[in-house]
Amino acid sequence: MRIVTIAGAAVRFLAVVHLSVLTSLLLWSHAPALVGWQPRVVLSGSMAPGIRAGDVSVIAPVSVGPSTLPPGSVVLVRDATKSSGYYLHRLVRYEENGNLITRGDANRNEDSDPVDPQAIKGQLRLVVPLVGRPVLWMAGHDYLALLALAAATWGSLAVVLARRRGVPAPPAG
Repeated sequence: MRIVTIAGAAVRFLAVVHLSVLTSLLLWSHAPALVGWQPRVVLSGSMAPGIRAGDVSVIAPVSVGPSTLPPGSVVLVRDATKSSGYYLHRLVRYEENGNLITRGDANRNEDSDPVDPQAIKGQLRLVVPLVGRPVLWMAGHDYLALLALAAATWGSLAVVLARRRGVPAPPAG
């Protein structure tokens, strides 16, 4: 009987941990929208290892200029040639004409096309790991991973919300 009690407690603990982590990650990735910051799922590995595909990047509006956006900052760039319409790269330097040179941390070379300051849509302020993975799974048709996450979440909810039912004592005798 004691093993069953310990196993039940362990299952409840894991369910609470799963739901707590999920809730916390969702909160941290979406609460900044209350102050005008926007969450975006990172779709590629060009900023690895610090920012990975499936992370959520939280982007804040920024004025473009060397004093407000120094080299080394990570910026969101509007680019119609990308499937998502945007990419996230590090600002390397400003050219004399005001254009920006960027590079992904995982890339050896700077990006070939300078970026017009008008194409900068914000600066990275926060990275929330893993929250965007379901978006990648959906895009990659990895329905098994989506199903596993959904099952774990629903199962955790069921465990946490289940009411303890009293088990009648065996008859004396």
